[in-house]
Parts: sequence; structure tokens; C-alpha cells
Amino acid sequence: MRSKVAEAPTISRILRQARARRDTSDIPGFTAAFGVRSRPGITQEETAKLAGVSRRWYNALESGRPANYSDAFLQAVRRILNLSSDEWHIVYRLTRGHTPIETPVSPLTELLPDSVRDLVEQSEKWPLYVSDHRWDVLVYNAKILEIFPWMTYGLNVMEWALTWPEARTQLIDWQTEWASPMVAQLRVHAEQYRTDQRLQAVIEVVLRDPVARKLWDSPDLPLNVTHPVSHRPRRLYLPRQGGRQFAVRLMAFTPIELPSCRLMAITPSEPAKE
Repeated sequence: MRSKVAEAPTISRILRQARARRDTSDIPGFTAAFGVRSRPGITQEETAKLAGVSRRWYNALESGRPANYSDAFLQAVRRILNLSSDEWHIVYRLTRGHTPIETPVSPLTELLPDSVRDLVEQSEKWPLYVSDHRWDVLVYNAKILEIFPWMTYGLNVMEWALTWPEARTQLIDWQTEWASPMVAQLRVHAEQYRTDQRLQAVIEVVLRDPVARKLWDSPDLPLNVTHPVSHRPRRLYLPRQGGRQFAVRLMAFTPIELPSCRLMAITPSEPAKE
């Protein structure tokens, strides 16, 4: 009598199928880091690297082995593999034993004037978003997802840019051009909003990352940096653009009705040479 082959755990089937169908051209910086792909599919090793863990640790998850997987790691896998809502909820429940925790919602969301919301959401030319003083995103338009697809997951801007390995893959000269001035901005807000519990929680997440913590403690950190400067372009990779580098300008505006918030516009600069 033929022996019955054990069926792979549900988590294994979901993650393997997601890896097999993943279009890596949608992952900014993937081509520059791993090379050109002619067909869909991402390996375990590549997934692990983008999630900032060892291949062994990712393999444990995909194999369905119980372990103390962090929410941050699971969220990274969700984004890297572009899991559907149903897939995400199943993987999370089977791994953590309960439904996913909702992303914190800024109390300023309800105070955002409809006119500002309409301006952002209806704008079709430039990528726009509004964030509060904690860098929680209040509203964004469809164009921003062409640059930062992670924004649809409700991530805090500082947490993503300063702690996620995928940000360091997408953002060129990450430490000097992106992270250092952003850490400087975060330190200014840490002093300005000392009693803001949500901001303190964001800072705690950032400081748990050893590289970001080193920047925070650096005596060479830029001083008096309170916003991005539009005259200094920054380079990054974009989805579906392979290894081509793009230069953009970050332009910050303050809505008078919500002076603690920022309306960010991202406009193209002269394209960097490949």
C-alpha cells in the first residue's frame, strides 16, 4: 500500500505560491541588488535579505515551524511577497494566534480639512502625501505608490526609512543622503514633543535598530535640520524601472490649518547617470 505523503502546512503553501508569482520588478532596487529577472519569482534567500533576517529564519516561517516571529518581520514578508488580505490574515493568525494588529491611526486624521484631503487625493501629476509631526501618514495620492508602494500598508515614514532593509535597498546613499538628515529631524521633534507618547513609540522603534541608533548617537549628526531641503536632490530606485537611478526633490509645505503637519511633494530632478 502506497504511503500517504504529508501535505505541506497552509503557511508553506501560501508563501511558496506568493514567492513563485512575485514580480520582482515591482520591488524598488531589486534589480540593482540581485540582477535582472526574465520571469516572476523570488528566492527564499532574497526574501530573507529584503526582510533583514537570515535565510534560516525565513525558511522556518515558510516551513510552518512555530517560533517567536516579530510583527515587524511578518509585516516585511507581507510587503515583499505582496500577500493578499486573505493570505496575510491566514499567515498572521496561524503564526501569532490572533488577528493582525491595526496600524496606529493619527488623531489628526479627523482634523485634516476636506480641502487638503481632496487636493492630495485628486492630484494626478506629482506624488503627494501629508504626515503629522510623528511622521504617521494622514493621506496620500495614487502617484506616491509609484515611488513608495509600502505606503499603502500604513507604515510610519521614519520607521520605514530608518529601520527597514528594503528602504536601504531602494534609497541610494541611504546613510548620508537619507538617514542622517531624517534622524536629525527626528531628534528635533523628540525635544519639541517630549510628552507625545506616539512619537516616543516611533523613536523607540527607530532606536532598536543598531544602525539607526548609531546615527542617533553620532557627534557628526547634522544640526538644525527640521525639514528636507528641495535644492538637494536625492537618488533612489523606482518600481518597474530595473537598475536605473532616479533623482528627486523632496518639497515640504505646511498646511496653515494644521501647522504641525507637512504636505510632501516629490518632484523629478535631473536623472542620475547609470
